[in-house]
Amino acid sequence: MPDENDTPLTDEELARAREGEALIAAAVSEVQAPQSLRETVERERERAAARARAPFWRRHRLGLALAGVATALVVAVVALQAGETTTEPTLAKVTAAARLDATKPAPTSVGGTPPNLDARVGNLVFPDWKAKFGWEAVGRRDDTLAGRTVTTVLYRNPDGARLGYAVVSGDELDAEPPGRPVTRDGKTYHVSRRGDRTVVTWEQQGHTCVIAAPAVVPSTRLVDLAASRNV
Repeated sequence: MPDENDTPLTDEELARAREGEALIAAAVSEVQAPQSLRETVERERERAAARARAPFWRRHRLGLALAGVATALVVAVVALQAGETTTEPTLAKVTAAARLDATKPAPTSVGGTPPNLDARVGNLVFPDWKAKFGWEAVGRRDDTLAGRTVTTVLYRNPDGARLGYAVVSGDELDAEPPGRPVTRDGKTYHVSRRGDRTVVTWEQQGHTCVIAAPAVVPSTRLVDLAASRNV
């Protein structure tokens, strides 16, 4: 007796099953994304193709997940590509970079009091937040946006939430950060929402810094992280 999970897809189900792959393919073919982004998109295309060999219940669940991933990738690619003729990256592009996957291993801890990671932009050193806050560095990426290097370290907490902490090389960006201002120890942090992410933007040691984290992470906790070294 055939397994109900192997029931062939109807035309409607097949169309839904291909939705994720189609969205990802569009991101590759219609947007000239940086190579690192294109590689990420290609990996998602391969996962979508493998979906056709899975049982129906897995195909359905994975299809929904891939559609969401594809949409996020398209949004990130478009945000990164917008305004390429400007002399500095927009905050939207920096935030988009902070939401992307790591392309390099996590920087190692080099100790110190408080402890730091082996990653820096100018004199600004990325913090090791594991002992004090429970956020462990899990990856890194470096993007070039409008001629500026944007270094992002990815951190994960014990609950599995992931945040990206991005620092822009060179002087602070001219654009006024969006969101409500929050003052902590005499310094100002701007807290805003972008889709399913909470974003904290601030200036530190002459650089524009951005943290993008899932909205389930309290914004006060994110400001704690931002302010932990901004003295």
